Amino acid sequence: MTTTAWVFGIPDPWVGFWLPLGLLCVAAGFWLTDAEDIRRRITLPLAVVSVLTLAVYGGSTRGSDLVETSLLGAALGVAGPVILMLVGCLVATFSGPAPVGPLPKGLRPFGFIMVSAGLAWIGTTLLQEPPGSRANGSGEIMWSTWVMTFLSSVVLIAATAAVFALIMGERRKLEAGVLLSVGGVSGGILLYLFTNGSVDLTASGWLDVYWEQLPFITGGLLGLIAGVAALILSVYIGEKRTPEPDIVPPLSEDERTRITEILREHLEVGGEE
Repeated sequence: MTTTAWVFGIPDPWVGFWLPLGLLCVAAGFWLTDAEDIRRRITLPLAVVSVLTLAVYGGSTRGSDLVETSLLGAALGVAGPVILMLVGCLVATFSGPAPVGPLPKGLRPFGFIMVSAGLAWIGTTLLQEPPGSRANGSGEIMWSTWVMTFLSSVVLIAATAAVFALIMGERRKLEAGVLLSVGGVSGGILLYLFTNGSVDLTASGWLDVYWEQLPFITGGLLGLIAGVAALILSVYIGEKRTPEPDIVPPLSEDERTRITEILREHLEVGGEE
């Protein structure tokens, strides 16, 4: 159990993990309502309370092997670098000599700096002693799987983006070089983990994660993509096979007269002409 074992007779994971997730779903539902709906006003406070509860629960737990605690600890550990690199990619994309967005031109270098900082952040965490929520058991497996997926994705995306930047124009060599450097550093971190391991996990442990967990994640992503593609294909086939609507004959004089009377009756209410 965690530091506070019971809250109002309910185990901690229900209060610190599942309840905030449920409240986030409720907040999303309120946000999708009509703009004049009073429930939409509590969307932001409800979302803030939920996120703060998740952060407090994930940051205060130590040494627990609960699935919820391990998952939240790993998620919080990788959230910072991922968000930093994502924002940096957006800044670098939507600014520059030929921006495709409203950002100032001079922000592109800061985008690349944010990407590099996110990669340095994830590399630094591997040299430090991890918190108890992801130091052993399922937490260690989840954390190492997320890191491995993160670094592998950076290598693939950076290499693809660098090639794309070179194809797009001759004046993108600097951007391509930065992307190749990011991909090379990510690959170097992977090679270091496979050779020397990290503070809390040996090299053989990282290799086991790579061969056992990464294919599982890849298969799940491919299955998700295949499911979405199948749904889109089924909708497309259904729309394509839908018969064309019949041609509606024009209104008769009696129908025109009746419609005119109804419109005149309702539009004249309140002084409208």
